Amino acid sequence: MALTLIAQGKAIAQDPHFSQFYASPLTLNPANTGLFSGDVRLATNYRNQWRTVATPFTTATVACDVQLLNNKIGNDLFGFGMVGMLDQSNNQGLKANFAGLSTAYNKSIDRRGYHRIGVGLQASLVSKKVDYSRFVFSRQFTPTGFDPTASNGEPMSGFTLNYLDLAAGIIYSGINDAQSQWYLGASMYHLNRPNEAINAAENNLLQPRLSCHGGLNFRLGELNRIYFSGLYMNSAITEEIMTGAVFESTIRNYQYDTKLFSGMYYRVGDAIIPYIGINTGEMSVGFSYDINVSSMKTATQSRGGFEIALQLNLSKNTENNKIPRCYNRF
Repeated sequence: MALTLIAQGKAIAQDPHFSQFYASPLTLNPANTGLFSGDVRLATNYRNQWRTVATPFTTATVACDVQLLNNKIGNDLFGFGMVGMLDQSNNQGLKANFAGLSTAYNKSIDRRGYHRIGVGLQASLVSKKVDYSRFVFSRQFTPTGFDPTASNGEPMSGFTLNYLDLAAGIIYSGINDAQSQWYLGASMYHLNRPNEAINAAENNLLQPRLSCHGGLNFRLGELNRIYFSGLYMNSAITEEIMTGAVFESTIRNYQYDTKLFSGMYYRVGDAIIPYIGINTGEMSVGFSYDINVSSMKTATQSRGGFEIALQLNLSKNTENNKIPRCYNRF
């Protein structure tokens, strides 16, 4: 295996991300903090990728955000949240841990609270570790075969980087009398351009990453709804475009309506992503699978990554969970 993420004494890594980007609101845009129906939102995501090629790449998050001052700021929303992420790849030779705090204020710009503009900030402590013993180097291949005990030629066993990472975001969200909803947001990560150089005397400044996301949904009859959404991400080394649609079907229940979801997303040039999910009032669960259509499809046998997302919206008054404050379910 070639060590492609270490070059000229610098650690270069792509930011972890999810196909279900809409189900990880605090890693998508800090302005999403507190933008939901209820009092407390708990969310967790898990992604397992490229099992057919090598040891799977694994990414997992856990997040919690709350609404504050609801009785004092009218139709505005003020949120505070915490998020943690674990990302490991290349036979666990590359590990990254993130722990962050975020806050956002979504200001109502009309009397009914149908339109809001929000801004958010996030600060994260990041720790990245590289363990050379987990990699395979070309010089370990001998005339008699691979020798894991042979020297890899590296002057050290690995290294660890620790730094502060800052992000900010903005979002506009709206709803009309027909209960059609829409949103448009943008966020910028690595605003402070932390240094990822191995040697303290060098500079390998992490380039900012821009994310733009938006969505529109509307009713189809009395019990159905259709969601359209998309994501664009750009940094110095990567660019990603995703778009897709999800169909919602409602099953009437005594206390909470059960909502069933099915849809499809497409990551341009990379993967087709079927999705299914269910919402039972307080709890939402979503499943997706990346079907690889890129140049790696032969090696991966068209298998990409499995992903699951779980979200709980809790409230002292369960009726608050029905208030249409969350414009970015998808």
